[in-house]
Amino acid sequence: VKVEEVLAKTAEKWKASSGTVLVLEPKTGKVLALAAVPSFNPNEFSKVSSYALFLNPLVESIYELGSVVKPITMAAAMEEGAVRPDSTYVDAGEVKIGGYTIKNFDLKTYNVQTMTQVLEKSLNTGIVYAARQLGKEKQYGYLKKFGFGERTGVDLPGEVAGNISNLNAGRDIDYATAAFGQGIAVTSLQLASAIAAIANDGKLMKPYIVDTIVDDSGNEFRNNPEVRREVISPETAEALTKMLVSAVNNGFENRAKIKGYFVAGKTGTAQIPLKDGRGYSDKVIHTFVGYTPAFNPRFLIYIQLNEPQGNRFAANTLTPAFHDLAVYILNYYEVPPDEK
Repeated sequence: VKVEEVLAKTAEKWKASSGTVLVLEPKTGKVLALAAVPSFNPNEFSKVSSYALFLNPLVESIYELGSVVKPITMAAAMEEGAVRPDSTYVDAGEVKIGGYTIKNFDLKTYNVQTMTQVLEKSLNTGIVYAARQLGKEKQYGYLKKFGFGERTGVDLPGEVAGNISNLNAGRDIDYATAAFGQGIAVTSLQLASAIAAIANDGKLMKPYIVDTIVDDSGNEFRNNPEVRREVISPETAEALTKMLVSAVNNGFENRAKIKGYFVAGKTGTAQIPLKDGRGYSDKVIHTFVGYTPAFNPRFLIYIQLNEPQGNRFAANTLTPAFHDLAVYILNYYEVPPDEK
């Protein structure tokens, strides 16, 4: 109920066309809550005017989610030793690739920056630098490892696999934009599961909804946590968690901070592609994904608003919602603080 309440309030405040929230246990893959707006009353489904409302957007719809994909690219580059948290590059404010120019979202130039600062400031040029140090073949391999382009296997009907097929042509520009989550489309659950793997010492879990099924004869079938694969080492996962804690403490995500707890998180503001596939509209998707306590996470929260109005950036629209929900869950589970 709390999840639905926070989502409805946030979607209404920013006049979003739709939105979703997912709460996940990183260590088990168990889905604790999921909600979507607009929704419908199952007792009155004949009154629903749009059949799209019957879809579960968390697993049956795909999106280009933008900067929330940056931690995945960074994790791959760090796991391969291509960069470290303190590795630097020179940000010229833009990167030219073929006939294309990629700029930072705020159109600013930051000069010498570390990889930690790349996540704090969400620098497109920096994540493209990390991806190019990694190389296209490995970048593609890690996207697959993290579960993009395949179903998670969750026990919900209609799950789709996402779409990273534009990388098959091997074009430099497609790999550069994929580094910051544009040009590749994923489900919300895929993205949440991938970030949960970073939270879970690098292990990607199979998400599940139902704990136990009891058949007519009284036999119980339990859904036990299942590791799909180890994507990155525990060392890389811990280093990346520190970077995401730094993003919350020092970056745009600072309103996600919770007194007494380490919070790891990342926002994303992604342009929505035009329906004909030629370029992007001025409409956006806002996403925030975060987990706490960061170094022993009890839960991960994923929040998404589609086509919000009145504010350009997810750091402004979603971090307060994350904060409220996270504080509620910490209290509900009586999770002791990291620090007094």
